[in-house]
Amino acid sequence: MSNPHIGGSARTAPVAPWQDAVAEALVRLGWSDSARIEAIATDIAVVVVDAFLDRDLLVDLSGSTTFSLSVVLEGSGRLSAKGLPPVEVEAGTAVLFACSGAASGEDLFRGGHRFRVVDLRFEESFLERAGDTRLSRLAERCADAAQGDGGGVFLAGFPAPAILLQIANDIARTPLSDALGRRLYLHGKAIEALGAAVDALDGVAKGRRAPRPQERERLVRARAILERDFRSNWTIERLAREVGVNEKQLKYGFRDLVGQPVHAYLTALRLEAAAQMLRQGVSVADAAVSVGFGNLSHFSKVFRENKGVSPSRFARLA
Repeated sequence: MSNPHIGGSARTAPVAPWQDAVAEALVRLGWSDSARIEAIATDIAVVVVDAFLDRDLLVDLSGSTTFSLSVVLEGSGRLSAKGLPPVEVEAGTAVLFACSGAASGEDLFRGGHRFRVVDLRFEESFLERAGDTRLSRLAERCADAAQGDGGGVFLAGFPAPAILLQIANDIARTPLSDALGRRLYLHGKAIEALGAAVDALDGVAKGRRAPRPQERERLVRARAILERDFRSNWTIERLAREVGVNEKQLKYGFRDLVGQPVHAYLTALRLEAAAQMLRQGVSVADAAVSVGFGNLSHFSKVFRENKGVSPSRFARLA
């Protein structure tokens, strides 16, 4: 089938076989309007999914040769590949997947939640050209899998370090356009993400202890509070008290879970809401006040730093 989900920037790269498989899977999941596939180079592509699931989805999926790094930003589920143990995923999980030839599996996506994931695909030519020993070891693992019980499939889940979560969030929030600068930005971010994942798998990135289930629930609740009430003046002290953790747990746990500090995440929510209002014709001053900025010049400064243009110019371009 043809792939309608590949963005305009993909004209620079041929359509890889896995892209048709992914596009078909998105159609089967009903996510065609909630996802995008962009080939940002001849050997790197980005898939971003942002969908709300009102019920559990259990889907049989199949695909061709590929090497991917996925980062789950929101939602949960279970990924499986024939011949390998399943991998449980939730917000903050990274998954490395590779297959040599055709592969199949049954994936579960749990309903009642937003599902947001960034999936990066790297062709073999990129892995060979990179020439780093750590990437070589990953390639060797995948080659070993081809000789083992996995039938040419490698599947591994691990806690994503904060830097990898930050990169994935940056990719997910990048506005759509055909600009060369945007494609180069995504290209760099994809390589940076793979580097962070390799470091994590090699044990270079030394993380703190994983939060206990109850603590994690409170951190998830903290994120939900910010998303629901981002106009309020949330401080670390106030938010920690609201969800029942101490300030240190909130500061470090939130960053590890979301990939951003509390204040940075809150600012990103406000700016995204302001951008949406500007697209709808709301004035710069009204948008700033509506999303919680009390100072117009500060809003303009922060908006420019994050979006690359002033809010007034953004409104004209929208």
